[in-house]
Amino acid sequence: MDHRTDGQALNVAIMKHPWMDFYLVSLDETRALIRGTLDISYGYHLHIEFIGVGYIDCPISWKTDTGKEVFSQPSPETLPDEVRQRLFDNNDGDVFRFAIDGFHGP
Repeated sequence: MDHRTDGQALNVAIMKHPWMDFYLVSLDETRALIRGTLDISYGYHLHIEFIGVGYIDCPISWKTDTGKEVFSQPSPETLPDEVRQRLFDNNDGDVFRFAIDGFHGP
């Protein structure tokens, strides 16, 4: 799947599977690579690349229930002021969010 694919298409691809494990496999300067798989011994089913990354707050690996929306892109205007100040330089940019099983918090 092309890295320019929108969030809705990404959710459709993820939700085709009964579950998915994700791994942050690379973080290099301003580029982050995340891969999703059903079984790592068989390789990856999904390759997600983020370019122009300025801030990252995520575990190295996580499990996800694909029965609900997994990937979202909340509008920066909907985030609380303290979150925008932490995430953005000059209040500009995009936020990408994954639903993670077993993680309790914002």
